[in-house]
Amino acid sequence: MPANIHATKRIKYEAIFKCKECFSVRKMCKVLGVRESGYYSWRKGMEKRNQKRQEERRLIKLLEKIFVANKKIYGYRKIYKAAIKEGIQISEYKVRKLMKQSGMYPERIEKINPKTNSKEIDNTVYSENVVNRKFDIEDMNKVWAGDITYIKTQTGWTYLSIVMDLFNRAIIGYSISKNIDTELVKSALGNAISRVNNTEGIIFHSDRGSQYRSKGYKNMLYENKIISSMSKPGCPYDNSCVESFFATLKKECIYRKSYATIEEIARDVFEYIELFYNRKRMHSVLGYMSPVEYRLKRYS
Repeated sequence: MPANIHATKRIKYEAIFKCKECFSVRKMCKVLGVRESGYYSWRKGMEKRNQKRQEERRLIKLLEKIFVANKKIYGYRKIYKAAIKEGIQISEYKVRKLMKQSGMYPERIEKINPKTNSKEIDNTVYSENVVNRKFDIEDMNKVWAGDITYIKTQTGWTYLSIVMDLFNRAIIGYSISKNIDTELVKSALGNAISRVNNTEGIIFHSDRGSQYRSKGYKNMLYENKIISSMSKPGCPYDNSCVESFFATLKKECIYRKSYATIEEIARDVFEYIELFYNRKRMHSVLGYMSPVEYRLKRYS
C-alpha cells in the first residue's frame, strides 16, 4: 500500500476514534469509505503501541534511577548489569535504546594531566619489576600497587597518593596533601597496613618516583616485611591499574567541580572511594561486580 494512502487511512481512523462517543463507528466508516474491520485492527495496534510506550516510560524511570544512583557515569552495558541485579527484566539492546532515546549519556570529562618538572635522581637503587604486568592476582593482600596524582585547586596543586589491592582493585589506603613528599606516600601505605594483620611477603609495586625511592619509604617497607617492586623507566603500562583508577576518578569525580580548598577535595575523594568506587562501582574485569562484591563472592 502506497505511503500516502496508508497515511490517509490513519487520519480517518484517528478521526473515527476521536468521535466514537458521538457517532456510530459503523456509520463513520461507511461515510469515510474505510472498512470497519480495518478500523478495529488499527485500534488494536494503537492500544498495543500505547502499552509499549507506557512500559518504556516505566523502564526509563527505573534506568534513570540507576543512572543517577551511580553518578551518571555508567554506559549502557553497566546500566544493564545493574538493572539485572535489581531484578529488572530487560535486554542489553533495550537498555541501550532507551538510554539513547532519553538522553542518558555518561558524564565524563577528558583533561590532560599536568607535567612535573622534578629531576630524576641517578644514584638511587631501583627495585626489580617483580609484578611485570601480572595484574590478575588470586588472593587478597598479595600484591599492592600505588602512585601519586595531581589535583588542581584555586590555590594551587594538591596531591593524592593511593594504595590498591590488585586482587579486587579496591583502594585500601590513600592520603591527600599539599606537599608531594615522602610523608604523602608513607601515609597512604600506613593507611593500607592498618587494615591487615600480617604484611609479610606482600609485594608493593610503584613507579620510580623519588618518594618511593626515599630512604624513609624503603625503611617502612623493610620494617613491615613488604617486598618492593618498581616499573621499568618511562613505562606507565607497568602500573596501568593505578593509572586507570586515577583517570576514572578524575573523569567521574574531580573534573566535575572547581575546588577552593584541600578539605573539599578530601570530602569528595572519601565519598568517591569509600562510598562509591569500592562498594558500588562495577568493574568489567571483576565480572561487573564492585571490589567489595567481588571479595565477598570469592571468600563466601
